[in-house]
Amino acid sequence: MILNFRQLEVFRAIIIAKTVSGAADMLHVSQPGISRLLKYMEYKLGIVLFERHKGRLLPTPEALELFRELGPIYDRIEGLDLVVQRITSNEDLEFKIACTPSVANYLLPSLMARLVKNKPGIKIKMESFPNEIITDYIIQRRLDFAIAFHTQDHPLLLAEPALSLKLECVVPRGHALAGRKGVSFRDIIQYPLVTYYNDTLLGTTLNKACECLEKEPETAVVVRFANEACALVEQGLGITIAYQYTALPERYPTLTTIPVKMESQRLHFLRHNGIPMSNNVREIYDLAKSELRKLV
Repeated sequence: MILNFRQLEVFRAIIIAKTVSGAADMLHVSQPGISRLLKYMEYKLGIVLFERHKGRLLPTPEALELFRELGPIYDRIEGLDLVVQRITSNEDLEFKIACTPSVANYLLPSLMARLVKNKPGIKIKMESFPNEIITDYIIQRRLDFAIAFHTQDHPLLLAEPALSLKLECVVPRGHALAGRKGVSFRDIIQYPLVTYYNDTLLGTTLNKACECLEKEPETAVVVRFANEACALVEQGLGITIAYQYTALPERYPTLTTIPVKMESQRLHFLRHNGIPMSNNVREIYDLAKSELRKLV
């Protein structure tokens, strides 16, 4: 390339400003530096680019032809500047985040409020899916990341431990188990249960406990989500199990919870393992991890 980008930048500034001093102001450099560079360009090209007239620099026809060719190049550069501004700012940033329904009552809404407060202008699409669907969505790149229980291994799924949630027994206030400091599965299955489908995490946990105790629970209703189970407990259809932050007192004022002895489940941050996060997603991801620890 005969002229480098800096030389072309100086040439363009001189044509626009029409004086060496004006070009120096545009580029925030000294006037002698502009004059030396202009002389070198004319020497290297072997042509005169400007004629001096009453303190102004008038471009020759050759200079005007070169300037016209520079137009589309600088249009692209200005367009690139706009792209850089857009991807490094918070304008029109949209993130897709999901959470397992078991903790969607409290953890996810509270976390979203903290993210929006810390990053004004962002837009979050929030979903609540079963764990197995979340895994599929992450692998298909339909989510930026998720907060869920890690229930299946996959080479394209990266799971980072977030926090442990205790398992609780959910009963009506006034129930025989209410007020106890802790209960076991042996205690729980003595009463009618609202249970879960076998392919759910809570259903698997309950089934394993019943197999160990060699006893089938009395079941009136089988559901998929813990929120549904708690609503049915409110209707007197039995008791149930759920993870922390599901049967919140403000949402289920007629219910109370008792910790299930020695039972907990690890909640994870899930993301795609084969594709790097964008800088914006990484910032929100790290912020979410930090803010989640403050909620529990």
